[in-house]
Amino acid sequence: MKKITLLFLFVSFSFSTNLFGQQNTPLLNTKSSVQKEIPSFELTSETQNAILKTGYARCLTDENEAALQKQYPSRANSEQFEAWLAPKLAQYKADRAAGKTMPPVFNIPVVIHIVHNGDPINTNGLPGNENISDAQALSQIQVMNEDYRRLVNTPGGANTTGLAEDVEINFCIAQQDPFGNPTNGIVRHNITPPSNTSAATDDWETRADTENMKTTTQWDPNRYLNMWTIKAGGLPLNQGGQQGLLGYAQFPDNSGLPGINTIGGPANTDGVVASYDAMGTLAENDGSFILNNQYNLGRTMTHEVGHWLGLRHIWGDGNCSVDDFCADTPVAGDANYTCNLSADSCPTSAGNDQVQNYMDYTNDACMDTFTQDQKDRMVIVMQNSPRRMQLNTSNTCSPASPTVNYTTAAPNSVIEGSDCDFQDFTFQLSLTSASTATATASLVSTGTATVNEDFELLNNTVTFNAGSTAANGNDTVTLRVYNDSFVETDEDITLEVNVTTTGDAVASITPFTLTIVNDDIAAVGNYTTSIFTQDWETTTGWSVIDADGDGNNWGVFNPIAHGNLNGSWAGSVTNEAVVGGTATLTPDNYIISPAITISPNASSVEFTYEIGDFGSPEHFAVYFTTDTTDETTIIAGTLLEETNSIGGTTENRSVITTSANVIGQTGYLVFRHFNTTGNSLLMLDTIEVLESSTFNIQTDANITNPSEVNLKSSGVAYAYDNASGNIIASIDNTGGFDYDCTTVTVTRDEALAGAPTVLRPGSTANEDRVMAKTISLTPTNTNTSGATTLSFYFTNAEVTAWETITGESRNDLFAFREGTTVSEPVTVSDFNGDYILTVPFTDGINGNYYFGRQFNLSTPSFDLENSVSIFPNPTRSSLTISINNNELPNEYSVYNMLGQLITNKQINTEADLTLNTSALSNGVYFIKIAKENAAVTLRFIKE
Repeated sequence: MKKITLLFLFVSFSFSTNLFGQQNTPLLNTKSSVQKEIPSFELTSETQNAILKTGYARCLTDENEAALQKQYPSRANSEQFEAWLAPKLAQYKADRAAGKTMPPVFNIPVVIHIVHNGDPINTNGLPGNENISDAQALSQIQVMNEDYRRLVNTPGGANTTGLAEDVEINFCIAQQDPFGNPTNGIVRHNITPPSNTSAATDDWETRADTENMKTTTQWDPNRYLNMWTIKAGGLPLNQGGQQGLLGYAQFPDNSGLPGINTIGGPANTDGVVASYDAMGTLAENDGSFILNNQYNLGRTMTHEVGHWLGLRHIWGDGNCSVDDFCADTPVAGDANYTCNLSADSCPTSAGNDQVQNYMDYTNDACMDTFTQDQKDRMVIVMQNSPRRMQLNTSNTCSPASPTVNYTTAAPNSVIEGSDCDFQDFTFQLSLTSASTATATASLVSTGTATVNEDFELLNNTVTFNAGSTAANGNDTVTLRVYNDSFVETDEDITLEVNVTTTGDAVASITPFTLTIVNDDIAAVGNYTTSIFTQDWETTTGWSVIDADGDGNNWGVFNPIAHGNLNGSWAGSVTNEAVVGGTATLTPDNYIISPAITISPNASSVEFTYEIGDFGSPEHFAVYFTTDTTDETTIIAGTLLEETNSIGGTTENRSVITTSANVIGQTGYLVFRHFNTTGNSLLMLDTIEVLESSTFNIQTDANITNPSEVNLKSSGVAYAYDNASGNIIASIDNTGGFDYDCTTVTVTRDEALAGAPTVLRPGSTANEDRVMAKTISLTPTNTNTSGATTLSFYFTNAEVTAWETITGESRNDLFAFREGTTVSEPVTVSDFNGDYILTVPFTDGINGNYYFGRQFNLSTPSFDLENSVSIFPNPTRSSLTISINNNELPNEYSVYNMLGQLITNKQINTEADLTLNTSALSNGVYFIKIAKENAAVTLRFIKE
């Protein structure tokens, strides 16, 4: 079995019968079209006649309009359009006859989309290279102006009928893109056509593919006439392909009658399409042009734009009794293909056929006429039809002002992180052309994210001197996104360029939006985490196996909505009628996800997906497997479910497992479509994998790898151990003070203490024992008046051991800040069988916290505390007790962090107030200073 490497392109495709091999193969990142929703061209008799006579479908506008009306039933039909147009046309003619001022010349900005599949620009006129040269594309604009303005001494000014009129419509190539940036009006799109029924891979073979391509490449149709050039090919047109297509247009909508579907309808495909070798005129060939032998003077686009402006074929697309609604074009019974000036297809009506009219099918050299009635129709459309009437006010043909743009590799979303780090993204600013005065550019921000808390803009000034496009110094602005630990919704930053100048420089109107995705979660007893999602807007990492070997496999479809499916979705076909074919299939197709890692701490895993069918039920199975070598290893994995889809619609299904073959494994989610034939199409979307887990509580000291939380504003932040993910504490920064980066550390555990409890320094009473675990909070910025609520997490074993040893109750617990007299009663709440000790403080958060019962601190102790201090602290060789009265303390005792007595000394003279600390190891100690029945304990550090 052969492995095939495929290009990953984000375009549209109809089902292909030779897309994949039978081995595990990458899933093509393409979008498919279901023919039931995007109709093919259904050829008129005249188009069939044109193919017989010329080998080309001369014009497919009628077929395109029929397909649009089929796709959008609310779109106005021909009768409705003419009923809308007729009174406006009558009034316009009456105004002209009365000598009233007529509309000025219209100007239509044009953008030319050259669609190719990676060929170099065809500067040498190579046959078959659809990436036509700029010169060939621009020559089409020249032809349009010659024809629509009836320019003298040009083919368009010949007027061999004596009836040709200056339509007074100018066509100008766009000089500004939709964002105000300079452009030459030619946009090249490197897109490989997704559907291929022939050996060629660069031809556009279905109307569905072409229409989908137009929606992804179109510029605003209110500001531009969009022209596309493609290489049309595939099957013959009468078999659903596009072989022989010369061009087609989208007929205008009428204002005030149904015509635009509520989801955008045909607005996003509005424009004109031509074969690449019918674009431009041979008369301007500089050696780079590639044009067909019959239609090579640019009149294909002249003809199609006539349709785009509301004109019909001169024979009215019927027989001698059907009108084109233009009295000055003689009645014709059908199209003409030669320049026979004596042609008369309706002998009983006056006049010969007007074979020179641009709306006939004669060769390009024969054409030279738009009549007055045709002009009138086009003027009314330009004045009243949606999207057409806005074009005359578009400024996109004016040269772009010097514009400050940005380039960036920043993603559109970023996981914010939970520590004190940050992520930097650079934006390089540039000026498209020199400005008349110095311009200062910067980025301005809007959105839900808060500046200086969630993000910051660094070096946010770039200067461009007058007459220069080079920045004067720095040209790069840095977006710094700060991690934080607050549980919050996702936030967004929208950046736009701002320019300050007295000259002509302007800012690009292209905004950039970055979503900061929250990854912080609140500690609750049980929680669910989404670890994998798939909505088929991309297929990176997915692969397929064609186990039945028929060359058909899973694909990705769009834009049909069905059941609860929207946007792109994956599908596997059993009846090719739904994708424009005829075959009945019996698939055994596998679609395989990227690797998914399930946490060993998960208590269960849930797999959810939307699945269904287009008609009759389809059979499928879902597996989780650690080996996707082939179908045998997949089936040997864990079967999550095997069933039939429900028929005619979709449903959301869920499978929950606690299997050890899933939990703790890295594996693949596989959907198999099999045991069914000839029904329709299995449809798959909205896949999600969710882990259910229980938070564990950190009991071990983590001094060497403390947790970090970024407390820059108000909010609730949770501190988890970096290694285990166990919860340590949470901080509700109610006062909103900017503590900045704060470390949260379990500074002592039972192993370090040597027991579940430790005597409080200076006490020998068993009930004065505190729990072995101590937790330290060390902020970058301190505040002695900051309001917070701190929650510390303890296991049932930790609390129960303290109760057993001391005989005290958990309801009497206090939190103490080491080295101070600060103590507060805690509120004890359940945490899935363990405990949260919650306590409010109003003097900041800095300190090492321990937990036990309240101690009896008498008033003399308070007085002693205020009369005694120690220095220097930290100390290296000696520590001195300072008193502010003449009464010496009785004694002092020194304890280590474990509460063990290091030394005790009676104080008889002032010399006894200094103790030698040289022999002490580096670390934290406590000195208890006592006088009579009072005592104070102070903390010091030995360095």
